[in-house]
Amino acid sequence: MREYLMEAIGTFFLVLAIGLTKDPIVIGLVLASMIYLGAHVSGAHYNPAVSFSFFLMKKLSLKKLIGYTVGQISGAFIAAAFIVFVSTLPYYVEPPFVSNLYQQISVEVLFTCILVMVYITVSSSKALTGNKMYGFIIGFTLTGLTLMGSAVSGSIFNPAISIGTSAFDFLLGGASYLNIPLYTVAPLTGGALAAAAYRYLNY
Repeated sequence: MREYLMEAIGTFFLVLAIGLTKDPIVIGLVLASMIYLGAHVSGAHYNPAVSFSFFLMKKLSLKKLIGYTVGQISGAFIAAAFIVFVSTLPYYVEPPFVSNLYQQISVEVLFTCILVMVYITVSSSKALTGNKMYGFIIGFTLTGLTLMGSAVSGSIFNPAISIGTSAFDFLLGGASYLNIPLYTVAPLTGGALAAAAYRYLNY
């Protein structure tokens, strides 16, 4: 249960960083701090795409995959509620109008794949065992990818953010749930590709 709670807490603060600032550097730093806070408890995934990749690599059981995902979505939902409480403005994710669906899918799949591969590598590679910079490595990977992809897809790379914030937006009468398929299927595909690519390159 502590693992699931940690996943909820980490995702909560990650969504707060995104919803309150939209600053890629802040987002990366908050993710890094949450990784240091929770890596020894749950592995600090804070993202169903990451958890799914670990499941595919047999490093996470189906039970934990479900528990982690529920915790992550719950953390995002509560964060969306908190953002409305402190700012009065709802936060939800939607793709930019200047790009088309195929461009958005391509960026979400490819960039999620890279992000998840970094997660897998710093946690699984024997060459990086004992590396104390892993939190910042992952955090600033997210910063760079966010800067690169924001104009095309919004740089979400995380199904929990879309599902959790859209669920709260739905309670307010919003329709951001229409974007859930994009921000769920594409990142999960990226996570699956990351697991396959890591196996191919390292085994």
